[in-house]
Amino acid sequence: MAAPSYKFPGLRERTHDLILTPMPPDDYPVDDLNVEVLFDDPWVVVAGKHTAWARRRNIDLGELIDEPWLLPPADAESYAQVAEAFTARGLGLPRAGMVTYSLHLRAKLASRGRFITIVPKSMLQHDSEGRRLKMLPVDVPTRSFLVTIMTLKNRTLSPVVERFIECAREVTRQMHEGRTASKR
Repeated sequence: MAAPSYKFPGLRERTHDLILTPMPPDDYPVDDLNVEVLFDDPWVVVAGKHTAWARRRNIDLGELIDEPWLLPPADAESYAQVAEAFTARGLGLPRAGMVTYSLHLRAKLASRGRFITIVPKSMLQHDSEGRRLKMLPVDVPTRSFLVTIMTLKNRTLSPVVERFIECAREVTRQMHEGRTASKR
């Protein structure tokens, strides 16, 4: 699987009405696109609930360096998150037990094995593997992972597409309200 492409040919060639995607890099031209941020989905470090790490109340990032990690390839946004966290602490990078772009494969293997990985926080709430994963209590500075809806400017959307966008907004509003309520 290749890294995300920010060219959006299907959108620009009008074969797609919209795209749900992470926010493109700041230097990517989106002048012809409507970009609406739906929600911020921070990266979190996780392990299977059955592991010794899941039972810990406090974990120093340095303790995880020699553990087997399921990492994304070096050109992925989530890899940059891991690399920044370790280098900010003056640590080397953790060793990769396996490398894949697939979030779901990393979550599945981490939930059933002894691996550690990084996933968007929403995966813990809305994925079947999320019930088997535990967010580790490790202080990792997080970068925003903004999930967006993109449409082509000056293109009239069908009522079905507009309804889908309304539903996406409602679901993300409810997610946000759920997070706010759980923090109280």
